Amino acid sequence: MDFRSFKLQAPKDWSKLKLGTYDSNAGIIITKNNDSIFYDYGPYSYSLEENVTIINRKDFNKLLAVNPKADTTQFIVIDKNVNREDFVKSKITYKKIDGYKVKILEPKQVGKGITGFYIDSLKTGPIGKIRFNLYGTNLKKESQVELLKAIHTLQFTQ
Repeated sequence: MDFRSFKLQAPKDWSKLKLGTYDSNAGIIITKNNDSIFYDYGPYSYSLEENVTIINRKDFNKLLAVNPKADTTQFIVIDKNVNREDFVKSKITYKKIDGYKVKILEPKQVGKGITGFYIDSLKTGPIGKIRFNLYGTNLKKESQVELLKAIHTLQFTQ
């Protein structure tokens, strides 16, 4: 598949949908399983950080006492010290692909978490660093395997 800024080898039954973006090359790839894989080549690409807010019960209760209407829907409330990694859905590895340091994410459990990768700096453009991501969330197993394979064929055009 050719996306102008980059190319990758993907299953022939994947299709692409270009988004009308102003300052980046962004779009969606649709897999044969109807999973969506997003890409963004530009200065504001999402870094695929998994935000996990862990708060102990004592501090949680203090927060609610001060602000009873606080949005706590994304909090993980714990009673003792825990390892943050126990609550993160995806594991992260780093590799070199096409000469770039790449952050690769893969769910710890198939179908629950982010599968994809992120590059923090491909080059510097007129509006700053050019970044890149390619990822899907909660992908079916076949789509996850195909995406992880496709990631390793990535080539950037200059």
